[in-house]
Amino acid sequence: MRLGWILVVLVMTALIVPGVAEAQVTTQQIPDQPVLITADELSQDEELGTIIARGNVEITQGERVLLANTVSYNQKSDTVSASGNVTLMEPGGEVIFAEFVELTDKLKNGIVRQLRILLTDESRFAASEAERRDGNLTIMKRAIYSPCEACKKDPSRPLVWQIKAETVEHDQERQEIRYRNAFLEMFGVPVVYVPYFSHPDPTVKRKSGFLAPDFGTGGNLGGFIRLPYYVVLDKDKDATVTPIYTKDEGLVMSGEYRQRFDKGEINLRGSITEADRTKTEDGVEVVRRNRIRGHAALDGRFDFDETWRAGANVERATDRSYLRRFNFFDEGGDMLESNAYVEGFRPRTYAAANLYAFQDLRSGDRPEQPFIAPLVQYNHVSEADRYGGRYNVDTDFRVLTRSDGPTTQRFSLRPGYEISHTTDFGLLTTFRGSLRADLYNVNQTSDARVNQGVDDSVTGRFLPRATMDVRYPLVRSTGNIRQIIEPIAMFTASPTGQNPGEIPNEDSTAFEADDTNLFSEDRLAGGDRVESGQRFAYGLRFAAYGARDGQASAFIGQSYRLNTDEKLSNSSLLDRDVSDIVGRIDIRPNRYLDVLYRFAFSAEKFAEPKRNDITFTLGPPAYQLRGSYSFVSATSQFEEREEIKLTLKTKITDNWSFEASTHRDIDAGEYLRHSGSLTYEDECIAFDIIGTRSFFQDEDIDPSDSILFKLRFKHLGEVKTTAG
Repeated sequence: MRLGWILVVLVMTALIVPGVAEAQVTTQQIPDQPVLITADELSQDEELGTIIARGNVEITQGERVLLANTVSYNQKSDTVSASGNVTLMEPGGEVIFAEFVELTDKLKNGIVRQLRILLTDESRFAASEAERRDGNLTIMKRAIYSPCEACKKDPSRPLVWQIKAETVEHDQERQEIRYRNAFLEMFGVPVVYVPYFSHPDPTVKRKSGFLAPDFGTGGNLGGFIRLPYYVVLDKDKDATVTPIYTKDEGLVMSGEYRQRFDKGEINLRGSITEADRTKTEDGVEVVRRNRIRGHAALDGRFDFDETWRAGANVERATDRSYLRRFNFFDEGGDMLESNAYVEGFRPRTYAAANLYAFQDLRSGDRPEQPFIAPLVQYNHVSEADRYGGRYNVDTDFRVLTRSDGPTTQRFSLRPGYEISHTTDFGLLTTFRGSLRADLYNVNQTSDARVNQGVDDSVTGRFLPRATMDVRYPLVRSTGNIRQIIEPIAMFTASPTGQNPGEIPNEDSTAFEADDTNLFSEDRLAGGDRVESGQRFAYGLRFAAYGARDGQASAFIGQSYRLNTDEKLSNSSLLDRDVSDIVGRIDIRPNRYLDVLYRFAFSAEKFAEPKRNDITFTLGPPAYQLRGSYSFVSATSQFEEREEIKLTLKTKITDNWSFEASTHRDIDAGEYLRHSGSLTYEDECIAFDIIGTRSFFQDEDIDPSDSILFKLRFKHLGEVKTTAG
C-alpha cells in the first residue's frame, strides 16, 4: 500500500506541465528519473492555480505506472487529486486500485475511497475508505483481507476464508498490518472474533511473534500444549523459544538459536525438563522421580578459505528414551553421533581431523560406546602418468578410548597404483597394486564384553595386494532398443592370515555380502580386519534401454576364496570358500512402474534365500502405491529379520488427497506402525487430518494412538490440534 508514491507521481505531473495540450505526450528530465505523461487533455488555470489532466491519463516514472480518468493539482491548497479508475502499479509487484484519491500537507495526509490492493503474495485488501497519516500510516475502514480467489464458475460464492475488520492499519515503517474488531469468516460464515491481532506485511521476511501453536491429548505425555515464540535478534541471528506444557510431566522448555556469519553458520537447539523416568534395573522397572531430562544439538560450520573449513555436529540426550517420549524425533534414531572436524579440499587431495563420540539409545545391556579423538586422514591421487596410471596414498591415525574398555592407537599407511587399458577389440582391464601397513598400540581394561582375549601389546601387519579387473561389454541395437551384456571378473591376491589376534576388532564387526561390494578388494568396511588371501569374483551384467522411458537391468555374481582366515570366522559369510550368489534386477518399463529386486541365495542350496529385498513404485503421482519387502536370514551376528512396508497415496481431486501406510514385522508377527492422512489444499488454505498408531514399547514409552488436525491459513500461519 504505497499511497505516498501516488502523491509523488501526481506532484511531478503538476510541476512539469506548463500549459494546455490535447492528445499529446510530454516528457521532461528531472534529477532522478524522466516522467512520461500521456492524456487526452491537459489544461492549466493560472487564476485558480490548478493543473488538470483528463481522459486516459497515464503517468510513467521508471517502473512505476499511474492510470486514472482525471488528475488535478491545486497549487494554492497543495492538494493532489486523482479520480476515476485510479490504478498504481508498483515496481515491487503491488497493484493499488481506487475510485478517488485526495492528499494534502506535502503528500503526508489524505483520503482514499473504494480502495483495493493486490499484494505481492497474491493476497488482497478492500476497503470503503482509507485515510493516510504522517506519510506512513494508512487506516482502512470497513476492510476485508483474503488471499483466496473467487470461484471462477460462480464469482458470487463466498470466499473460502476472509477477515472482515472494522479498522485495518498498515504501518509501513514497522511493516505491520493491525486489525481491530475483526471476524474470521469461512465460506461466508463468521467463525472467530478477535478484538485485535496483527501480522507482518508482505515486505517482511522475518518478524518477532508467536508461531502456530500445537495442542494435543493422549499419547505418552497425556496431553500437551506447545506455543513457540520467534524472536528476530538481528539481520544475521534469530531464536525460537518454545514452552511445552504436558499433562503428565509438567513444563518442558525447548528452543533454537540460529546465526549466520560471513563464512559460516551455527544452529543450537535443545530442551530441558524435570520429569519422572522409568528405568529397568536387574529386570525390574524402577521409577525415578523428578529427574532432570533433556537434550542438546549443535550444528556449525566455518570456512577459513577456499581450502579449509571446520565444524561440529553434536547430539546428546540425558537418557536413551527421552527423545522418543517427548516427541523430538528429528534429533536421532537408535544412535546419537557427535562429531567435531577440520577438513581441507584440494584437487585430488583431501585431509581431515575428526573427533567422534556416540550415545547408544538401544535397549539392553550393551558395551559402552567408544570415544575417537582424533581420527586424522589424508588421501591423495596423482595426475595421470605417461601410461595413464595414477598413484594414490591413503593414511590415517586413530585413537580410540573408553572409560572402562580397551584403548587403541592405530596408524595406517596405504600407498597404491592403478592403471587401466582398453584393447582394440573392447576388453577393459584394470590393474591395482597396493601396500598396507598398520601399527597398533593396545591397552586392555576390565570390560570383558569388548574384544575378549586381546592382551596389551604393540603389534601390526604388513599387507601387499594385487588386483586385476577384466570387463568385456557387448552392445547391440535392435530397433529402438539398445542392449548391453557385460561379463566381469576380478582376481585379488594378498598373503593369508593378516589378522593377528592382538589387534582388537572395533570397526569391522558387521559385514553383509551383496552386489555392491562383490568386486571390492576388501569387503570389510573398517580397517581393524582385512580380507586377505586369494579370491576370484565373477558376474554378468545385462541392461536394455528403450527409446523413451523404458529400461531394465540385471546383475548376478559370486566369489570364490582359495583359502580361509580363521580370524574372520565370526562372519559366516567370509569363512567359506564359495560365497552366496548375489545380484539385483531393476525393471522400469515406463514412468509409472519401477521395481528393484536385490537378492542373495545360498551357493549350496540355491532355492534357500539368504536375503530378499524388493522395493517398488506403481502408478502416477495422482494414484501411487509404494512398498518394500525385506528378508535377511539369521547369521552369527544378527537374528532373522522379515519386514514389509506399504504406502498408498492418491489425489482424489485437484484439492483433496489421501495417504495411508503400514509397517509390519513379519518375523515377529506384529505391526510396528500404521498411519493415514487426508489433506485439502488450495491457494489460500490447507487442512490435514493425520492419524497414527505406534506399537513401539520401551521402559517409559508405551504403544499410543494419535490424531493430528492441522489447519493452515496461508499468509497468516497455521493452527494444529492433536487428539488421541
